[in-house]
Amino acid sequence: MGIFLLMCLMFAALLLSACSDTFVITKDGKSYFFGSNREGFQKMLCESGDLKTILADTQLPLNIREDLFKFNCVAAEQSREKVGVIYTSMTPEQRRDLRFAFQKHGYDINYMVC
Repeated sequence: MGIFLLMCLMFAALLLSACSDTFVITKDGKSYFFGSNREGFQKMLCESGDLKTILADTQLPLNIREDLFKFNCVAAEQSREKVGVIYTSMTPEQRRDLRFAFQKHGYDINYMVC
């Protein structure tokens, strides 16, 4: 069991260090980087309406909320890179606000399911 845990931690560290400028969201045993264009991410956040609700619960400026929604959920506009640029341009307080809003709605942050 110890080796399995160590392997999971190594895998998570590798993913976190190499994959994204954002953060990992996890819900119901599924983990994705914020900004992912994977089908499961789209179902979990966009089709469910969760992202709109989460963004509405933040104090982020309207233009940031609109752009985060557009670049995550609007098929013709989806862009992991643009989400990363927006996220890295946000202040530490704004990033904390966004992550807290995810947690408020039942998402785990920076926790990867092995």
